[in-house]
Amino acid sequence: MICALCQKPKELRNSHIIPEFLYESLYDDKHRVHVLSVIPEQTNSIEQKGLRERLLCDDCETKFSRWERYASLALKGGVELTFSREGNIVFVGGLDYPKFRLFQLSIIWRAGVSNLPFFKKVRLGLHAEILRQLLVAGDPGPTDRYGCFMFGIRHNDSAFSQVIMQPGKVRLCGQNGYRFMFGGFVWAFLVASHDLPTSYKPLVLCPNGNAVFLIQDALKMEHLASFSNKLIRMGRTP
Repeated sequence: MICALCQKPKELRNSHIIPEFLYESLYDDKHRVHVLSVIPEQTNSIEQKGLRERLLCDDCETKFSRWERYASLALKGGVELTFSREGNIVFVGGLDYPKFRLFQLSIIWRAGVSNLPFFKKVRLGLHAEILRQLLVAGDPGPTDRYGCFMFGIRHNDSAFSQVIMQPGKVRLCGQNGYRFMFGGFVWAFLVASHDLPTSYKPLVLCPNGNAVFLIQDALKMEHLASFSNKLIRMGRTP
């Protein structure tokens, strides 16, 4: 079979689209994830290790695992970073731009080439090949393209990390994008052929390792409320 990343004929691994470490807060006592769906043709399901498919070879999995390892440490406090807060805005410094940025790009690319129904709304078109080439080269690219806005989700003064939502299409800064929810964050990826407006560049990960997170209350997020209401109407609440 052909590896989606290196495009070489190799044996493929059962690859995670969203890295497994981001499922840890969702596992029950039997190490299972309950996947809730509002897609009519896809019922709720139970996954043992998160959503996976035959996608990448061993070499490409290893390439991604290095970026995932760094992201896991950064998100869990295993990397020395600087923090300051002004109201609902958190300023972070000290991130490794290439590693964290390539981690971000790998997720939007994987979702875009996935054949799983859960990711069917992510359609990258010509951007899939551009992203693939960046990932093969280990090139994080400039912040002008494929930027990712991150919103920290809180509920009752704690991180709201118990939900992974189906990604959907959104408009941000006049550009097309895709919104994911996992790991206690909303990740909003811009996917467009033109540069990010200058005024928005400080809000995505910068080459100097600085990033800005906006903190939001889970109960005030419209798309989360809409998803919950759809589950209720479809009789799919757990």
